[in-house]
Amino acid sequence: MQFLPNLAFHTFLAPMAGVTDKPFRQMVRSFGPHLIWTEMVAATSLVYHSQTTERMMDLSDEKGPIALQLVGNNPQHMAFAAQKAQKNGAALVDINMGCPVKKLISNISGAALMREPYLAFQIVQAVKAAVEIPVTVKMRLGWDENERNVVDFACHMAEAGANALTVHARTKAQGYSGKADWSFISAVKKAVNIPVFANGDIIDSDTAADCLRQTGADGVMIGRGAMGRPWILAEIDGVNPVFDIKEVILEHFDRLLSYYGPKGLFIARKHLAWYATGHSFVAQFRRLVYAEDKKENVVALIREFF
Repeated sequence: MQFLPNLAFHTFLAPMAGVTDKPFRQMVRSFGPHLIWTEMVAATSLVYHSQTTERMMDLSDEKGPIALQLVGNNPQHMAFAAQKAQKNGAALVDINMGCPVKKLISNISGAALMREPYLAFQIVQAVKAAVEIPVTVKMRLGWDENERNVVDFACHMAEAGANALTVHARTKAQGYSGKADWSFISAVKKAVNIPVFANGDIIDSDTAADCLRQTGADGVMIGRGAMGRPWILAEIDGVNPVFDIKEVILEHFDRLLSYYGPKGLFIARKHLAWYATGHSFVAQFRRLVYAEDKKENVVALIREFF
């Protein structure tokens, strides 16, 4: 793959708000040198020096390639943020044009940009001109089932200078519900001459193989399938990692506390719930974890449950 010639694997961790923070990225990285996306970072917040957003841009102490995803609707702000991402060591800058969250949609960013192709074109051009690292775009199929403009939109993004595209095979209206329609990814792949990555309903080796076979995509991006399974990328790539799940969870828990301080105890709850999915007595475990506010008691619950 020309735009990332040293990439060992073509299975990627998707950007997920509230999930792909530094502790989670470090856990995924412990299973292999994959390209990992950050949480989406609001470009305009960087312009106004938000300390929380600045911290999200911190890629220090992380080994391996990291894609920093930006969200916004101002080309100049996006260019400024992209330069900062490059300075901080990002392997590439990704532009969010697919998030369906109402707050972003009302601000004409995220998936709303698929209804504003000229503005989206300007954003990509501005970011490309601002940095030397690759620039990619993540998009959806379109607004709803009557407005699936992803093929034309993808062509515009490639023309603007995007080095690669990721297509989440759902519309904005679907959000994260319903079934992903991979056929549109295949159509995008045929329409552009840059790498195309597939996203949506890829949760294991079988679905990854099916998606690649059906779409001809250059790689797959794993989102919700990685929640509570930081080893999933390695499994899909056939590495077959050997690990003790209890020790993985305890390490992740410790990283969350080290990174966030006391707040990490509360952030850890959702991760622990995801790790417990599919296990016996999961409902009881979740109740106990969400009711607990002491580190040592949570550690004891982890050791007992797993």
